[in-house]
Amino acid sequence: MAGHNSAPSRCERSGPVSGRYEGESTATPVAGQERALDLRVDIDSRYANSPVLNRISGDLYQVQRIRIPGKPAQSWRVYLESWIVDDPDIKWEECHVEITGELRYWRGVHPPITVRVRIPWRTSEPVGPAAVTLSQDGGQTWGFVCARVGDWFREMNLEIDVCESVSTGFVLPRYNTHVHPDRPADIPARDLSIEECYREAGVRMAVRPDRTVIDDTAADFQSWSAVELHDAMERYFSQYQGPWPNWEMWGLLAGQYEKSGVGGVMFDAAAAYGGAGRGPDRQGFAVFRKHNWFKKLPAAAPADKDQAEALRKFLYTWVHEAGHAFNFLHSWDKNRPDALSWMNYDWKYDANHGDGAFWRAFRMRFDDEELIHLRHGDRPAVMMGGDPWASGGHAESPAAAEHLHTPPGAMAELEGRPPLELLLRSKGYFEFMEPVHIEFRLRNLLEDIPLKLDIRMGPEYGGTTVYIRRPDGRVVEYDPILCLIAETETKTLDLAADAEAGRPEGPDRVSETVFLSYGKYGFYFDAPGEYLVRAVYRGAGDVLIPSNMLRVRVGTPQSKAEDRLAQDYFSYQVGMALYLGGSPSEYLKDGMKAIRDVVKETGDKDSMLKAKLSTVLAEAVSKPFHRVEVEPAPEAAGPTAAAGPAAARPVKAKVVKVSDPNPDEALKLTKQALAAFHAEKSKDLNLMYRNLVEQRVGNWVAIGDSAEAKKELNALHRDLKACDANTNILDEIKEVHDKI
Repeated sequence: MAGHNSAPSRCERSGPVSGRYEGESTATPVAGQERALDLRVDIDSRYANSPVLNRISGDLYQVQRIRIPGKPAQSWRVYLESWIVDDPDIKWEECHVEITGELRYWRGVHPPITVRVRIPWRTSEPVGPAAVTLSQDGGQTWGFVCARVGDWFREMNLEIDVCESVSTGFVLPRYNTHVHPDRPADIPARDLSIEECYREAGVRMAVRPDRTVIDDTAADFQSWSAVELHDAMERYFSQYQGPWPNWEMWGLLAGQYEKSGVGGVMFDAAAAYGGAGRGPDRQGFAVFRKHNWFKKLPAAAPADKDQAEALRKFLYTWVHEAGHAFNFLHSWDKNRPDALSWMNYDWKYDANHGDGAFWRAFRMRFDDEELIHLRHGDRPAVMMGGDPWASGGHAESPAAAEHLHTPPGAMAELEGRPPLELLLRSKGYFEFMEPVHIEFRLRNLLEDIPLKLDIRMGPEYGGTTVYIRRPDGRVVEYDPILCLIAETETKTLDLAADAEAGRPEGPDRVSETVFLSYGKYGFYFDAPGEYLVRAVYRGAGDVLIPSNMLRVRVGTPQSKAEDRLAQDYFSYQVGMALYLGGSPSEYLKDGMKAIRDVVKETGDKDSMLKAKLSTVLAEAVSKPFHRVEVEPAPEAAGPTAAAGPAAARPVKAKVVKVSDPNPDEALKLTKQALAAFHAEKSKDLNLMYRNLVEQRVGNWVAIGDSAEAKKELNALHRDLKACDANTNILDEIKEVHDKI
């Protein structure tokens, strides 16, 4: 009505609803199982040049707490799984919005689950918090209260280091969308930096203010090789002390690459294939300032079209290379060669649409499919160091990269500061048919309290769950042959190692070699190619500690004869013989024969395949072997003998010694194995090398040759010391030596 002065609404919203929310569960169907939720709401405009995708998504975590008397409680959370609602029902009301829909999980099989999100607002008050209810068919519900964090969906840190030779002028780009005439006619004028480009996409990127300047001015240094870049990346991340994977990225502004034409590179992607890289993929990248693209890069604002073009390409290169770290593939690798995206190449697009077509149409953003992945994709496929590179490049991952029935626990990841570390390590390469053993190490991370733990890490005891990603992309859970119910074997791990405090490495950790080649469902490493291994340690009170992701490669057969041997080798009998550490059982004699055939085929070659299989053969003869023998009862005399069925006749059974230990044979079998371990001198094999020597020392003692036993212990001590073995391990070896 004209002239009517209406009162302002009590619920005028001052900003967008869209953004990130986080909180813990307020209602759980299972007592003691606290959960946390990261919620992403994408239903209204939150930022200029940032499309609304009309989706919500979430990451679920298990909340862990440890309470130490007299100290603040420590808590951390372990990532469980991610979900998305592709087409939610959205109802806007005066003072709140209600969002409902059915969850689609990225991995595994789940019963139907619906979500209801209610987000309120008041005039002059922040939006939220969001009340979230997850309801499963059958009546189970989870409730969460999630506070609003900000108008972004992901957040990460980026450190940029720079080479001294290119440290003047532009280090990081800043480009105005109107300084070059080749642009969409209606694109808004705005200043873009790498942070601004990712903020528009939905990522809060914090560029660290401190910057390392790398002196590259030596006269004999002209360009960077892949090996040097990888070494630089490893050196940087060796200083990173937080849990990994994490939202951390490293960029380097370098001079030039050894191969001409390269303006930028995500250089750690090849580390798993050509170097000693142990870290996960997608950690870092480099941009090469001396590339021809950037010759006319101005020291300040561009003065002409050529300078503007150089600055635009500089920004493009930074954003593009950082995009790979979020697991973005190139547009053409996703069957989208016409995409107008940071992840396309302008010259590839122009080849289909004419010279200059890309920049005249490109609105300087990621395309919608990439934004779905970046904002709402499966967390491990987005995060730096999560899934292997190219495993989930966008919302509709290529068929070759699909995760088929991936167990959710396989992607368990740490956030926060747990009191305990589970580290997996092994050598990176295994010969074809070589048994796969991996070192599991538990380490106390606390600096003020020892930890008393169940130290049995073999999956047989149920304390650890192991997941293996095979070369074909399938993720399988390792199931052992044996399942053991037993009392816990506890050990107190001392305070975290601290040289300055006088606490050496060693007492704070415990290690075990775990055999993973064969289990309930057969051989797990029977195909050449790359494997990823992760374990989850479950301690007392449902403590959950995921390990690092270990990458190993299995080689190809080296000869036709070796390929033929594989037919008999990959069998139940061989698998069981390996799993049991060798067996004189007649039921596994064909398996043991197949193992001997492989050892014979390798000849005098000092290979780890031969070394490990010889150790299995030696173990079978190093101990006495007993068998249960059954004697049928003698035939009863008289006419009543035939009255009862034959099966009812009584039988006798007894345990008999079938074979005595044969230490001479065991020493003969492992002589070449010892030489192979001695020659390898790898810290990743220290435990297995020590186990072999201890086996041989026992055999030397058994035949009364203490001099040879001490000689081998001295060699073991020398070799492990050269591999920087911990002091307590060396002391234990010396103690055994002195007792002989």
